[in-house]
Amino acid sequence: MNNHSKISASFILFIILATVFNCSSDDENIEQERIPLFTETDLSTIHGDSQKSWRITEVINDFYDPNYHLEIELSCLADDVYTFSNTNNAFTVNLGDDKCFGTNDDGVFTADVEIFDGELILMDASEGNTIYLRYSRGFINQSGTAQGISIRHYTLAELSENRMVFYREGADFVGEYKQALVFEVI
Repeated sequence: MNNHSKISASFILFIILATVFNCSSDDENIEQERIPLFTETDLSTIHGDSQKSWRITEVINDFYDPNYHLEIELSCLADDVYTFSNTNNAFTVNLGDDKCFGTNDDGVFTADVEIFDGELILMDASEGNTIYLRYSRGFINQSGTAQGISIRHYTLAELSENRMVFYREGADFVGEYKQALVFEVI
């Protein structure tokens, strides 16, 4: 092989290797969408300027612990109806038949009554105001001697007329949630 052929072969090999190593997967080319901040005017999408009903369709919880007695699962939330109102940013929940804590019975007490409280809050985030969901759910027995409640704050990450997602800390981009509640309009 003459010198010219060796140089040509080396050049072609270099081009092929450069092409192979410079190609990236399609996943790397997709630009991730940062979680936006939401303003007070976005509340109207949630409550429809009067009231609007939603249902939780997905619970994301990468830290799920079946031994934690205040753990919440989708199975007990799927038949609940959340109605958000434009007065005081409050919402009500019509608890469905499947209770999250109504079957708690550890031999010492039975969780007879399920309790719920929550509100939307416009609060300061690190880069400005955004919408938060305070979500409290728990239980109490009829004699009032035993109770438990889980109080969590979620930040609004996605909002459309038909879907909204509230997440807990640890996410910068839409879709990368470790803990989240996904609502869909009824």
